[in-house]
Amino acid sequence: MDGVTHALPAFALIGTASHAELDWIAALGQADEQARHRAALQHVVGAQRGLLQDDQLWYPYEVIERGAARCEPGHEREFVMCTLLVLLAVHAGQRVGVDLALQFDDLAATYETLPPVLRDTVLDAYQSLTG
Repeated sequence: MDGVTHALPAFALIGTASHAELDWIAALGQADEQARHRAALQHVVGAQRGLLQDDQLWYPYEVIERGAARCEPGHEREFVMCTLLVLLAVHAGQRVGVDLALQFDDLAATYETLPPVLRDTVLDAYQSLTG
């Protein structure tokens, strides 16, 4: 992985994803695709340390994008992990069609409702990548 994620503690959360959290994120897609999303997620948060490859813009990016779009009660960590993965994808130049400034504006109120440590993680990540 590039030096960005090594140098930025905000992205360390990605590597702490539990099996249950990855299962929940994978379930955001269609039921018959859940296993494929889950396996791809494991690679992204594990060996790939948060960086998507070009062939992963559907599996697992589809569910990552859904997970970053809204926060469901009790799944705040999953929301933040997905948000961090989207930030990394955009920063790496992946063609994911996300405008970070617009995403931040759309979700700012949601970010403010997160537990402080998760809120600060998201805000620090945006700040580190967007200046």
